[in-house]
Amino acid sequence: MTCKNCNEIIDGNFCSNCGQSTKIERINLANFLQELSESIFQIDRGFFYTLKKLFIRPGHSIRAYLQGKRKNHFKPITYALFLSTVYFLVSQLTGTPTFIGDFLEGFARADSEAATAIQQIKVITWFADNYAYTVLMLLPVYSLASFITFKKSSYNYLEHFVLNTYITGQQAIIYTIAAVFNLWFEYNDFIVFITLAISFFYAFRVFIQFFSTYSRVTVVLRFVLTYILSLVMTLSILMLIFFIIKWILM
Repeated sequence: MTCKNCNEIIDGNFCSNCGQSTKIERINLANFLQELSESIFQIDRGFFYTLKKLFIRPGHSIRAYLQGKRKNHFKPITYALFLSTVYFLVSQLTGTPTFIGDFLEGFARADSEAATAIQQIKVITWFADNYAYTVLMLLPVYSLASFITFKKSSYNYLEHFVLNTYITGQQAIIYTIAAVFNLWFEYNDFIVFITLAISFFYAFRVFIQFFSTYSRVTVVLRFVLTYILSLVMTLSILMLIFFIIKWILM
């Protein structure tokens, strides 16, 4: 038997040259739906399992993933990117501004120079229009903040990155639900406050479970410090970007 992909002679269920399965059939509805599931949603590879676990036992689930129980879990970066993209699309369909877009616009309004403001708006528009990638770029900042504040824990920086990536993906679900509510309720400061509060307390719950070896008081203090530090670092990065824009336009 020869491989239909590379024409290598094979003996078994998989090609030793390219790895393709010998059981290749014509495209029909059954295998088309299966491939759709595997390639896009990866439902059979843990998407809904991960989603459920991250709501029921988030901190414990993430810790188990880091300890090696990964077969049933959806990959963290793919998970966060997919759900952030869903949130962005829903926000566009419902006419709801994303939280990052609101934050960036408010930050840029502090500058009154017209030429600079125009360039800042272009930068903000790019970040807002590429929400999923903006989230991915900010994750290293959040992760560095938690790594610093929990530096005495046994987790390295990349493990903190995985922790915050899963949190970000799950928070995107919360934001998506809030954006859907915009279809029935007027988007206002109260809804924004409630959404951010739920998102904040979800992340707090994850940290309480994940860092279970710490006392709750210690986790609370370090968690708040993590948010403050990440905000300071994010603002510093934005100020640096806008300073560079001003310097170029001088």
